[in-house]
Amino acid sequence: MDIEIIEERDNPLLNRREIEFRIRFKGPTPPRNEIRNKLISFLNSDKKLTILDSYKTEFGTNVLRGFLKIYGDEKSMRVEPMHKILKNFPEKVEKKEGEEKAEKG
Repeated sequence: MDIEIIEERDNPLLNRREIEFRIRFKGPTPPRNEIRNKLISFLNSDKKLTILDSYKTEFGTNVLRGFLKIYGDEKSMRVEPMHKILKNFPEKVEKKEGEEKAEKG
């Protein structure tokens, strides 16, 4: 995967960096967690504070464009909708389901 940063800007009001990126890949479109992990390592960001907001493959190519947010702290992440957090941190969903089963049993 070749990663290219198109635009990077600071958003001091929401205490985050907003990054537009382009990735060239071979084969099928990589899964969300693979894209997120590659971007985290490329940007040296904290895994707990990084949200892969969206991405879309350009029609007929092996190129995708997307939007990433890197927060300054966990408190600032409260503005994120729950569905975005659950997409980026699937382990939280698994823990909640396990806790519910334990309480019912």
